[in-house]
Amino acid sequence: MKRSLKAEAADDDTSGRTMADIVYRKLRDDIVVGVLAPGTPLRSDEIRAAYGTGISPLREALTRLTAEQLVTSIGQRGFRVAPLSAEDVLDTMETRILVETEALRLSIARGGVAWEAELAAAGHALKRTPFPIGPGAESDTWAPLHWQFHFALLSACGSKWLLRLFDILFAQAERHRLHAMTLGQPAPQVRDRVGEHDAIFKATMDRNARLATAELDRHYRLSAEHVAAVLRGSESGKDARSVTLEIAN
Repeated sequence: MKRSLKAEAADDDTSGRTMADIVYRKLRDDIVVGVLAPGTPLRSDEIRAAYGTGISPLREALTRLTAEQLVTSIGQRGFRVAPLSAEDVLDTMETRILVETEALRLSIARGGVAWEAELAAAGHALKRTPFPIGPGAESDTWAPLHWQFHFALLSACGSKWLLRLFDILFAQAERHRLHAMTLGQPAPQVRDRVGEHDAIFKATMDRNARLATAELDRHYRLSAEHVAAVLRGSESGKDARSVTLEIAN
């Protein structure tokens, strides 16, 4: 799951992007997957050497990440990866629900056949991919399909702002989930994650906005409450392995 901190010299999709954008995306990915752990100091010399960038692109990237609350800046003390807490998890959840239930209502009202086809493809791909129980290749395969499914649900909403907020909040929630996974050994699965996604999908395809948003709300609350429980156990010194890790976003 966690890739090397050292950034590759070039990516296949970097043409036309500024160096600041490339550094921003690589830093963001490393924060989300936990290569850069919560609270890690982001020292300019070390980061510039590791990511092969100059000070101006790095400063711009860090400013963007600060705006997304993935990085914190305190006076003259420099930048750090933002800390995590159970309260952060629940706050993110409540905000996601506000943003995404409205975006889903709009998508259901405005989406056409092409939107349905894209959603069906995303739902099928996610359903056919096993949920990962820990870091590794399975998680690397599942994570982008998970993002694509949730994005497809909202993609017909017609609001660039709602979709931008979705992406920011999704990254936060993914960071929470992956960090919680590192704190203990997952317990036997009792949640039907496939069923949760399927319920959202079916209600959306039926154009039942009330049910679709209720299922999305339930899905996010189940996910966040489990992650928050793991983090609270860690914060209190409890063995995180004794906390049920029924974690999915």
